[in-house]
Amino acid sequence: MAEPLTLWQRLQLRILGYAYLKHEQRSGWKEPLPIFVVKCRKHGVYVDYPHGFRGYFVCPQCEKETKA
Repeated sequence: MAEPLTLWQRLQLRILGYAYLKHEQRSGWKEPLPIFVVKCRKHGVYVDYPHGFRGYFVCPQCEKETKA
């Protein structure tokens, strides 16, 4: 995460567990997706986009532990 979070983003992260950062276009994507900063109870803060129909987040460290 390059830029510091605003006060509003820090409040959202603390209360909701996630906060919107920006829309981003990555290679292979058809359109820009919203990017969020998300708080994992076990591993801390990471950056992700909503997955699936429900828009859930996936902690990369938790995913590694699950696959191992």
